[in-house]
Amino acid sequence: MRRFRKATVAASTFAVVAAISVAATLGASASTAAAKDTPSASSCHLGNGVKHVVEILFDNTHYNRDNPNVLSDLEQMPALKNFITDHGTLLSNMHTPLIAHTADDSLTGYTGLYGDRHGQGLTNSYETYLSNGSVVSKSSFAYWTSTYGIDQFPNMPYSPKVPAAGSPPSTPPAPWVPFTRSGCNVGDVSTANMVLENTNPDLANFFGPSSPEVQQLNADTDSFKQQETNDYVGVGVHCAQGASFCADAEAVKFGQSTPSHTAVTDLLPDEPGGYDGFQALFGHKYLTPQLSAAANAGGNRVVNGNSYPVFDSQGNLTDLNGNTMRGNFKTPAVNAFTPGFPGFGPISAAQTLAYTADMLETGVPVVYGYISDAHERKGQGPTPQSGCTNPSTNTTAAQGPADPCYKANLASYNAAFEKFFQRLADDGITPSNTVFMFSSEEGDHFAGANVGRTIEPNCTGTPGTFDYQCSYAGTGASARIGEQFVNIHGLLQHQLGNTTPFYNEPQGNSIFITGNPGPTDPTTRQLERDFGNAQVFDSYDNATENLAQYEVDPAVEQLLHFVNADPNRTPSFTVWPKGDFFLTSGTGDTRTTFDGCPSGTTAANAGTNCVSISNAFAWDHGYYAPEIDNTWLGLVGPGVANKGVDGRSAADGPSSADGANSDPQLVTPSDDHGTWADETDMRPTLLALTGLKDDYVDDGRVLVEDLTNPPDKAGQPKFQRLALCYKQLNSSVGVFGTDLILADTAALKTGSSSDDSAYDSVLSNIETLGAARDALATKIKNNLFVAEFNNHPIPGANDLKDCESVLAQANALAGQG
Repeated sequence: MRRFRKATVAASTFAVVAAISVAATLGASASTAAAKDTPSASSCHLGNGVKHVVEILFDNTHYNRDNPNVLSDLEQMPALKNFITDHGTLLSNMHTPLIAHTADDSLTGYTGLYGDRHGQGLTNSYETYLSNGSVVSKSSFAYWTSTYGIDQFPNMPYSPKVPAAGSPPSTPPAPWVPFTRSGCNVGDVSTANMVLENTNPDLANFFGPSSPEVQQLNADTDSFKQQETNDYVGVGVHCAQGASFCADAEAVKFGQSTPSHTAVTDLLPDEPGGYDGFQALFGHKYLTPQLSAAANAGGNRVVNGNSYPVFDSQGNLTDLNGNTMRGNFKTPAVNAFTPGFPGFGPISAAQTLAYTADMLETGVPVVYGYISDAHERKGQGPTPQSGCTNPSTNTTAAQGPADPCYKANLASYNAAFEKFFQRLADDGITPSNTVFMFSSEEGDHFAGANVGRTIEPNCTGTPGTFDYQCSYAGTGASARIGEQFVNIHGLLQHQLGNTTPFYNEPQGNSIFITGNPGPTDPTTRQLERDFGNAQVFDSYDNATENLAQYEVDPAVEQLLHFVNADPNRTPSFTVWPKGDFFLTSGTGDTRTTFDGCPSGTTAANAGTNCVSISNAFAWDHGYYAPEIDNTWLGLVGPGVANKGVDGRSAADGPSSADGANSDPQLVTPSDDHGTWADETDMRPTLLALTGLKDDYVDDGRVLVEDLTNPPDKAGQPKFQRLALCYKQLNSSVGVFGTDLILADTAALKTGSSSDDSAYDSVLSNIETLGAARDALATKIKNNLFVAEFNNHPIPGANDLKDCESVLAQANALAGQG
């Protein structure tokens, strides 16, 4: 994720080194020690011999090398990489949707829907126009059914169709429902919007406004409500009907002296087919008594002669290394890091995987987990990290490839996976009976010194090996790490004379012009031209460059799937800067002024004066760029083919070196021969492997190329040909999307206040072609879905011919630019 994600009621929220042998162990037959067989686990009915599901999503963890000389994140975690390639398939030609950010990408993977349909297609926050033409910004991270009360739409406005529309407004179908309806409890560890995300309003919504939990919240004088965050936010279990995990859950609540029931009704009022009689258990405090049952020898779990820590001497849950899990900020009342959820931003592999193992061992056979990135200083919490080379004093400052802290983080993640896989093997949870899915929501552009750039890191050792280490020390003109921070309002004012008021949502980068003028309004059009022409100096390239690489208007925003059912959330337009640049957020460059550039700034020097290096942050995403929008997917388990790597090697993928910033390349087409996929394909593939299906048609398709027995009629050659064309037609970063980005970018730079006919002509062609795309894509995905899950054959060849025709027309339109 881009900035630290902290669930609080603060105003901003609401008002090592070698292949690991454990992979071979897991490949063997089930361990002599079976996993705990509780009634909840044994009542879980999945298909194809699957008994468990483990889906782990990383934050910004890369298969490709960010620096060609430095092993990639996954290469430095051989325990995980080898587990995938030895027992299943690692897809390297995987892609994000747009806009590539944690909220959108995570929800896309969980639901199989693009952002226009699941409702969060922008960044980790979104803006809504009010009736007076101003905007209000809210976090995208809120529980599945939450609403901020801005207008009639919930936080995640669902659309069953494209173009997006929602009447009456509703929330998307929930990812856990097919599993709980099949008798399976579903655990969630730090997963976007499937757990309580904020203390306010989530506690009142789910426990009740007069509940002990809300009484505790109200009694806490800490404005950040850290103890309540530790207790109730970040982890949860959605239970099957009648499951003892929820039915028997008890704990001593605030203001009480004896245990009482802690589960709440799992309310999904908009769920297709209804959802009654289900419960959920939220929070570290209430999960601790249930998960502690994983221990069978004091505070440890002992199986096959191996001992694994579960809880400490005080009864608090621990990570895989036996460290007590604590909140990532001090609780003021006791001036200490108290036990509880470790936080969305810093949660480590050892912590997430400990929760996951505990759940699997206590009657929760399906677990979704999220692990934070490794490329930041792990500085919050009771044990700050030292030895990093970034000169920033920020406790979570970004670290460059092969920085000592970055390497240490990856080594610790690798060790955690080694322990995790061994523990599961001892429990009898293996690739023979468990579907494992691993991925990362998006890639990044590293803003800093790199191979082939004017400024390079200081490195020692042998490139491409574990002993290679780099330093990013240096400040001022010698700075080697940090995004190029652009005061965008001041830049446009001084360099181009444009003072149009607008709200800037960075790393989208989406613009909301005050007053909400239309896409052809002269004010909108001039601001688009000026964004397209703005120039800035990049110290890493020692050159003045265009700030914007691409920009798109609402017509193309809709075709790229980030215009949702709430029309008040549609940006005036969206700009994707070059990867090194990050633009100021909000209606001005500082808290008090529109212009953040220093005095003496002129049109001639604005490109330098309005740009500075922000050392604390260096990993930019949200943009259209290969190193950002190309990610990876690992599949292991019954029904998964053992292909090793389906695609190119990590050393051959896109990186942030050379001309990645000064001369960015297209995401599609690429030279990767692997199966082309995006994150919408994760959901239908998972359900096909487990013998389930959704109550809606996914935007993705089953990845039959990497399965041993494709479901129903999905094994037909006709299916695969149509599916491949469909992805290029409908994916945000497929051929169609790429061509429209190119065409729109060129058109938006044209014209003047007296003659905008060139843009008008391209816009008309985009709208006509877009309507044809939407209709055809809807038809094809319906045909793919019924072939995958209803055993209906793919109809005649016209769909494929029509798909190829629309792609050709988009390509011709891009050529006009």
